[in-house]
Amino acid sequence: MLLRLYSQAEVWREVKIRDDITFEQLHFVIQKLFGFSDYHNYEFQIPHNDPDDDLVNLGNLKGTIGYDECGDIIISEILEDNPILLYVYDFGDNWEIIVHKLEDVADYKNKTALITDYKGKYNPIDDMGGLFVFEEILEAVDDGDVEIVLDDYGLRKSDLTKMDFEKKYEIGSRIRCVREMKRGYYLSV
Repeated sequence: MLLRLYSQAEVWREVKIRDDITFEQLHFVIQKLFGFSDYHNYEFQIPHNDPDDDLVNLGNLKGTIGYDECGDIIISEILEDNPILLYVYDFGDNWEIIVHKLEDVADYKNKTALITDYKGKYNPIDDMGGLFVFEEILEAVDDGDVEIVLDDYGLRKSDLTKMDFEKKYEIGSRIRCVREMKRGYYLSV
């Protein structure tokens, strides 16, 4: 599965996952891979696919799976007929991640998601201000004036460390498909 941040910056994560996990479990994997903390609502959007067209119009939806339904729906039930979905997180910052089914995942039986490839050293973080701020920070990292840009948005150098994907993961790392301990309870699916 390829998970690509909808952005001018090339930020994507490729993982192997089981095809019998729920959309809620996929949400937890995406949260980890993209540095989010599960503070906001989310949904999966199902674009209308025209079999005669190679392009998928992400604005033309045939359905959504809201966060309150995600624990009940197995991803293979939807991905079988819809190889591209859109994951939307935090309706204020409006992070969009395109979910591509790359191959038949029926053979992968491990209970964890396996990172097989990635591009983009940095992830966004919750409440940073959205895509424009994220892209501006990435540009400032490349130009060498990241501290000024971080200061402009009320962020600290420690926030940049939190954004560093490579400090947490590498190819071959595994991610649990359950929610971590939060607010005093575990939720496993």
